[in-house]
Amino acid sequence: MALTVRDLFDLNIMKNFKLVAGAGGLDRPITRTEILDFEFVQGVGIDRDRMFEGESIAISSLLFAKDNPDLVLDTVMRLYELNVSCFAYKPVFIQELPEEVLRFADSNDFPILKFGGDEFFEDVVLQVTNELNRGNDILEIENDLEKVLDQEMTPKEELKLSRRINPNLKKYIRVTAVWDEEREPEEIENLVRQHLSADRLRRKTALCKFRRGYFLILSQDEAVESRFAALLEDLCIQIGLDRKHCQMGFSTIKPLEEEFGRCVREAFWACIVARIEKASCRRYEETGIYRFIVPEINSPSMKAYMEEYLKPILNPKEKELLNTAKAYIICSGDVVKTAEQLFCHKNTVRYRLAKIQEMVDPQSNDKAFYESLSIAIRIYMLTKFNQW
Repeated sequence: MALTVRDLFDLNIMKNFKLVAGAGGLDRPITRTEILDFEFVQGVGIDRDRMFEGESIAISSLLFAKDNPDLVLDTVMRLYELNVSCFAYKPVFIQELPEEVLRFADSNDFPILKFGGDEFFEDVVLQVTNELNRGNDILEIENDLEKVLDQEMTPKEELKLSRRINPNLKKYIRVTAVWDEEREPEEIENLVRQHLSADRLRRKTALCKFRRGYFLILSQDEAVESRFAALLEDLCIQIGLDRKHCQMGFSTIKPLEEEFGRCVREAFWACIVARIEKASCRRYEETGIYRFIVPEINSPSMKAYMEEYLKPILNPKEKELLNTAKAYIICSGDVVKTAEQLFCHKNTVRYRLAKIQEMVDPQSNDKAFYESLSIAIRIYMLTKFNQW
């Protein structure tokens, strides 16, 4: 995963750097750092085409041009040709770049940055490299969280993952899964990187990207509900999360050492239920019958039951009946509420339900039909929303 030139200004080491030209190229990708020393000194026989890999930030003191500033233009032009994304110079030997260099950078959207003070090259390289590696960690942790959901990790491996996410987490944790339609995956990755650099809540919380959403991991020394609620509010404020425009699922509060994986799974499925029921949030302990289905959601027998029972209305031609069945179950069998949700008359709902029963379970009575339909539809919806 690459950073962009724009992202560099979020690093502490580069917060005082100044953009002097090439503002139109701030979204150019950065995948590595390189130091420019003697590569462009005239008379030095080096295969320059192999010295720079491209998509990089090249940094230099311009020592090679201190007696001949005209070399800077040729250098910048060559860096641009070699697909270097950004050039940063330390004003030790040359304070201000020649005008023709700035004009070239502006006309080609090639960002040039000026060091802000006494930053060392090694520190710049280290922070940029760490940030790039951190991006890789984001993806690796996301893949490991998939394994946690599929219960492919042992409790010991799950605990090890929690330590990799944040070794400072306290004794008790609550995990919150967030489905945030306001943010694109790239924005979420930036959000995670910014949180990793934050100090205020770093020792008690963690933020992990997951598919189109993310997990918020909260920790405290004591399992006190009010403290976790206050910590969640602080974290939402810090990351700019508007809870009115997202759906959330809350795990129960559990000991980190024993239940990290369970908390992740509880939060994820609670969020799925919130999405199914179009609610702003759901606590896992409030998800009712879903708690009995979720542990076996991936079993072949569970899937087979759902597909066999609902087969007549899973036909695309019966989409109206399937939608009626889903609304009916979400509304807990209340025909009036179902009709309101579907914007139709209650008698229309009764007619459709009778037709569904005739198609899927004609031998059952109304009570048995509702129970069987409820289980099959809930399996169907959990399976569909699991594609989060």
